[in-house]
Amino acid sequence: MKKQASLYVAILAGTFASSLALSAPLQPIPKESGVGGSVVVGVSAASYSSNMIAGPDGDLGTKTIDSLNNGPDSETNVAPIFTGEINYTFGQSRTQIFLGSALEDLVRYDLAFQAGVRQELQDKGIVYGGFLFSAIPTEVYADPYVTNSARPETDRDSTGLRVGWQDIMGSNFGVELSHREIELDDENSGDDLVSQSLITAQEQRLLSREGDHSSVTLSYKHVITKGHLLVPEINYHDFDLDGGAMARDRYGLNVAYFWTTPKFSLITTFFYAREEHDELNPIYTNISSEEEVDVVGASIVGTYNNIFDVKNLSALVSVAAGESDSNINFYDADVVSGTLGVVYRF
Repeated sequence: MKKQASLYVAILAGTFASSLALSAPLQPIPKESGVGGSVVVGVSAASYSSNMIAGPDGDLGTKTIDSLNNGPDSETNVAPIFTGEINYTFGQSRTQIFLGSALEDLVRYDLAFQAGVRQELQDKGIVYGGFLFSAIPTEVYADPYVTNSARPETDRDSTGLRVGWQDIMGSNFGVELSHREIELDDENSGDDLVSQSLITAQEQRLLSREGDHSSVTLSYKHVITKGHLLVPEINYHDFDLDGGAMARDRYGLNVAYFWTTPKFSLITTFFYAREEHDELNPIYTNISSEEEVDVVGASIVGTYNNIFDVKNLSALVSVAAGESDSNINFYDADVVSGTLGVVYRF
């Protein structure tokens, strides 16, 4: 078993992260100065399929395919989880600096690490901002359109910025904006097809996966009763990629239900997104329209607090499922996962 992020997080981060980006409420900033944070350790098992993603270590996907017209085969794997956040709070100024992957990001299956600052504005909410980076690059195929021979992997990294404001002016509304630059060590999409004169060099440029990814998210926290919270969210993502056939707009709707008690918590998330690509795909000339994708899924995350009578130590259990259904079968993807672990807050 190789050292890697949990399998389902890697797949969701590569394929469904934008649609799963649900704004779980930030934890209140402590009143006293000092070091704090959380550590998550566990194991995850997942069944997934994707023709584009090879996984964190390049050993999760199907290296050799025999057709560009078929959907991906399903793969199964088990992998460890180790992540968390460390922060330092300046109690008097209500300021907190942090590094890592926050618990609210784990709820939305986004493992982008972040270094940044949070500032409480008394009764006007919490503003935050930070630098985003890929702690563990996701492996994708350098040229995913090679058939009948092994496809080499390459690293996909993203770096950027995130800013947000929760409980704006003391209300229940929140907003978050992010911008990331996506880079591949070797972006060779379509090389094999050009060598066979199946597409031209000009058409090949439409397949580039590098470029910019910007998003805006609007959320609202509705307190049903004590311990019961509903958080609906709408989001928009602009994948301004170099390849026009890969560039796309994504419109998403997410709803999460939080049930918390002193002993346990349960978070249920449902999401739907629609993607519309900018230009026709030069490979699939039989498709008369640009690629269109529907993304649907759900997750349940549960914690049981103070296990073994250890304060701040919680058991963590989660299950998640997501499906990305394209009008081009080759780009279909799906994942079903289960995770068991512990969370320690300090």
